[in-house]
Amino acid sequence: MSKRTDTVLHITPAQYREYAEIAKAHGMVLRLFEQPARIIGLVGGLDPAAIDATSSSEIGSLVEAPFLLLCSSVNAGEVRRRGRNRYECDLSKLTDAEMYRFWLFHEIGHKANNYNTLSYQFKHFGKDPLYADTLRRMEYANEVLADRWAWSQVCDRPMPLTPRGQKHQEALAAELAYLDGITGGPRNHANPWPHVQPGRYNAVPLRMLARSDAALWIGPDVSPAVTRRAQEYEAKVQRNLGHYLPESLLFRSGGGHGSSAEHTFAALEVDDE
Repeated sequence: MSKRTDTVLHITPAQYREYAEIAKAHGMVLRLFEQPARIIGLVGGLDPAAIDATSSSEIGSLVEAPFLLLCSSVNAGEVRRRGRNRYECDLSKLTDAEMYRFWLFHEIGHKANNYNTLSYQFKHFGKDPLYADTLRRMEYANEVLADRWAWSQVCDRPMPLTPRGQKHQEALAAELAYLDGITGGPRNHANPWPHVQPGRYNAVPLRMLARSDAALWIGPDVSPAVTRRAQEYEAKVQRNLGHYLPESLLFRSGGGHGSSAEHTFAALEVDDE
């Protein structure tokens, strides 16, 4: 349980089902993705999901729910190497057993303990001369807060700090106090969502059901009619990947490095100004 290797870690079907229940408890549905980019995970937007994957009914069978995406594999060695230069939390201290759970809860943390950048944009766009700079500072602080929240949920020891994190503790505290004054503080938006209920067959993203091995990941009682419709949906997705996450991030960024919405290995490094 305490191993730290340089191997590539893969989510197992049992882990997926466990993590999917955690996501549902926070009002989200979990979808895995595979791609050659270095994206680890992200939250945002809505995903179509089957309310009950065992039912063949078409009427009222779907819900759009907030999604949480995780890459099906993570290079633990690369995360640790780059994690030594992260904003505050030293990710090199994560064990293999903690690695995926940390990223799962980091993404949940963006809902459960973050400044609401959307509310700030709605209130201040075009009015605040420091708008762009403040928004950037909020996004930076949200990464720190998501790390702190994830560590508290996953690890049973004090959060280790990177050299940068040790150096800037006072500055970080002042920054968070400043943003608290502007926004009223972080908010918890990881709330229950209609029709997102616990249970392996409940609230299953269509793109998970479209997999040829859906029964392995979800369970043997998935309705064949549901998987067929999900595969038809996925065929449409594949015709224009630029409309769907996470693929659209790669198109926007010119391929491979993503945008600020997602978490990549490259994003682990922040300049020390």
